[in-house]
Amino acid sequence: MSLQRVIHYLVEYGRLIVIIVDIIIVAIMTALIILTTLILVRDLLNVWSIEQATLFELQIIVNDVFILIVFAEIIRSVIVGRRRPEMYLVGVAEVGFVITVREIIASIVIGTKQDLILSSTASLIMALVLLLIYKWILPHKEKK
Repeated sequence: MSLQRVIHYLVEYGRLIVIIVDIIIVAIMTALIILTTLILVRDLLNVWSIEQATLFELQIIVNDVFILIVFAEIIRSVIVGRRRPEMYLVGVAEVGFVITVREIIASIVIGTKQDLILSSTASLIMALVLLLIYKWILPHKEKK
C-alpha cells in the first residue's frame, strides 16, 4: 500500500470522526436546550407566583436565558463550521463574548465593582478578538 493511500484513508477517517463528534455535540446541545427551556419556564412560573421577585430569582432567569444563547451559539458554530471550518473560530469567540456580557450583567445586579471591571475588560478583549477575526482573518467579503 502506498503512502498516498494511507494518507487518503487517514484523512477520510478524520473526516468521519469530525462528523460523529459534530452529531454528538448537536444532540447534546439540543437536549440541554430542551432541559434549560423547561427550567426557565419553571423559574418564570415561580417568579410569577410570588408577589415580589428578589434579585437572586431574577439573576437565575437571566442566567437561564444566557445559557440558552450559549447552547444555540454552539450548535450554530458546529453547523456553520461544517461549511466553512474557519467559522469554528468565530463561534468560539462569539460564545466567549456572550459569556462576558452575561458576567457584566451579573456584576451589575450583584453590585461588585471589581467583578464589573474584570468582566468589562474581558468583554472588550472579546470584542477586539471578534473585530480582528472579521476584519483580517476571515475573507467574508468577496470582491466582485
